[in-house]
Amino acid sequence: MTLAPATVALSEAGRSTREGVLHLQFGVRGGRTVLTRDVQKAPLMVVRPFELPCGTLMAFVVNPTGGVLGGDHADIRVTVGEGARVLLLTQSATRVQPHPEGLEAVQDVQFSVAEGGRLEYHPERTIPFAGSAFRQSVQVDVAEGAQFGMTESLAVGRVAMGERLQFRQYRSRVEVRLAGRPVALERVDLRPQEEALDVPGLLGGRAFSASGVWVGGPDRVGRQDGTDGEDWPGVPGILACGRNHAGAVWLRAAAERGPDLDAALTTARDALRCSLFGAAPLRVRR
Repeated sequence: MTLAPATVALSEAGRSTREGVLHLQFGVRGGRTVLTRDVQKAPLMVVRPFELPCGTLMAFVVNPTGGVLGGDHADIRVTVGEGARVLLLTQSATRVQPHPEGLEAVQDVQFSVAEGGRLEYHPERTIPFAGSAFRQSVQVDVAEGAQFGMTESLAVGRVAMGERLQFRQYRSRVEVRLAGRPVALERVDLRPQEEALDVPGLLGGRAFSASGVWVGGPDRVGRQDGTDGEDWPGVPGILACGRNHAGAVWLRAAAERGPDLDAALTTARDALRCSLFGAAPLRVRR
């Protein structure tokens, strides 16, 4: 069977994909953190960074198209030089939309932090639309004496529109290495059409979840009352964190309401930033 030209054109349009590139390099010039190099290719871009009162340079990753489409590929690489302090955020939630032929959206992220440097990465929530598929890989290489902190959150779909657990697949792999040795590894593979996820021990009926990892800072976070043990922020029934056997600090959270999760994350991030990095709470206006 031979397709008519118009049919061929529609078929090829359905397969069209976008390759977004964002490569950033940060360093210290005149005692201040600056963006020394950036490579951008639509639909990824970074708005002009600006310095926070604490001296950290904040930059927003932007996707002006308003969403991630199935078949898209994002290549993000960030290098933080010695002594630089960087906070990387996204301007809005990552809305993953389906592809007519079932292609998955892919995001590859690579972070490198040199000795004495600090990188904090707190993207907005990922929201997979009905029928969508998303796969991401986050590789973090932290030098001895460097600091890194990351949180990310996930919705089970557009809950308010009745799309709870209607996405096809969500896969994520986050690996953190300190001085070349692995200290944290998290793998998530959610396929709601193939297995029950709204059960105790998994999502437990919660619509929003979050995870995080921190590397660097003191080997022990003492209790304020002077008793034995480490003092970690937490919200009963929503958020908990601690330290794994390799020395990385982990965070897990889940809530039925997005604002409850976000409030718990903000409090925990500020507390960990203070106890691990000796830094003041973030004051960010979006």
